[in-house]
Amino acid sequence: MKKVFLIAGLLLSTTTAFAQKELTVVNQYPGDDKALAEYVTAVEKQSNPKTSAIRTTWLADRPSSNWFISGQIGGGGVVSDGHLYSTKPFQWFDTKNEAFWHPNFGFAVGKWFSPVWGLRLSESSGATQAWDKAHNLLGNTNYVEFTADYLINLKNVFSPYNPKGLFNPVLYLGAGLIHTNEIEEIKADGFFNLAAKAGLQLNFRLNDAFNLFLDGKVILAPSNFDRNDVASFISSDVLPIAGVGLTYNFNFRHFVKAPLYDQAEIDALNREINELRNRPQVVCPPVEKCPEVAPVVAAPVVEEKKAVELEPVFFLLGSSVVRQNQLTNVAKAAEYLKSHPGAKLELASYADGKTGTKAVNLALSKRRSESVAQVLIKKYGISKDRLIKKHYGSEVQPFTENDWNRVTIFIHQ
Repeated sequence: MKKVFLIAGLLLSTTTAFAQKELTVVNQYPGDDKALAEYVTAVEKQSNPKTSAIRTTWLADRPSSNWFISGQIGGGGVVSDGHLYSTKPFQWFDTKNEAFWHPNFGFAVGKWFSPVWGLRLSESSGATQAWDKAHNLLGNTNYVEFTADYLINLKNVFSPYNPKGLFNPVLYLGAGLIHTNEIEEIKADGFFNLAAKAGLQLNFRLNDAFNLFLDGKVILAPSNFDRNDVASFISSDVLPIAGVGLTYNFNFRHFVKAPLYDQAEIDALNREINELRNRPQVVCPPVEKCPEVAPVVAAPVVEEKKAVELEPVFFLLGSSVVRQNQLTNVAKAAEYLKSHPGAKLELASYADGKTGTKAVNLALSKRRSESVAQVLIKKYGISKDRLIKKHYGSEVQPFTENDWNRVTIFIHQ
């Protein structure tokens, strides 16, 4: 049985590794520098905690997670040709049924698929009156509406995801059916009609399980909703509804950022590991006493332009973005300059010779020098006068490994 699990694990690992390799940008869009630049930008945004939730990639949520049910109570009415001239348009419930506002009850069930968007099925019901165009009350009726709604968390559109945030405004748009009951006074039968809905829900988090909310919405019904006209959305009857409610979140789970792997970085690390493994170990024999060495008078040496023992900054194909994993090398260069106040650094930048034209590579290497310089200046406070920006394109290749020539090298001045 252990062998079976071992073989299955090896097959799964091989399949996953193969799938990741196939999903690299270079394999999906070979030679497409714009696609690679877009990927690099996405990786940088994914690791930035200030990136808004809508610009972040999230792991697929489990089907059973982040469902909710909600209920609300409030009031609503109907705005139509007749209601605009009702005798008491702003009065609440009264015994003569002439008031505009009447009780409304709602219920919904839905699911959040990401911090930004979700879906729900909602129902609300209420009472109203029918008025004719001569402003006469025709009678009383009840209605019930059913819609499928698309939810957008406005806060997460513009801000990073914060599952513990107190306030979350949610915009929703929906479409469905509305049914009006019969009106006994004029012997009008009940019927179904299409309906559209838009609203804003202001949610206040109590804990992971419960939210309290204020809700305002309008339902657009065809103009025959109040029995005054033919069915048409050109002059819709409008149902404004406001209420307060409670939401229960069951099987609540925090959404998790998807890790975006940089295959070029993984390949580079694998090469370094293999080089370290294959490097021979030098073992020095023990000695009892070191031999005496005659003092040597060092001849004066004229210091020449030479490479500082600083790690270069490597770039991805077609990119001049200083990646997160290269910032350590830039920081070391900044530390060197701060500890040597009289020193300057040349930022010598290159492009690999197997891609792009000479003109494109020359411009790309120039952007790489500028990009490294900007990090040193803005992030570490280095004076621009201490940085000498040079760019050589692909005419010069400092490394025999082609991919390594997408680089900026620090040279002492």
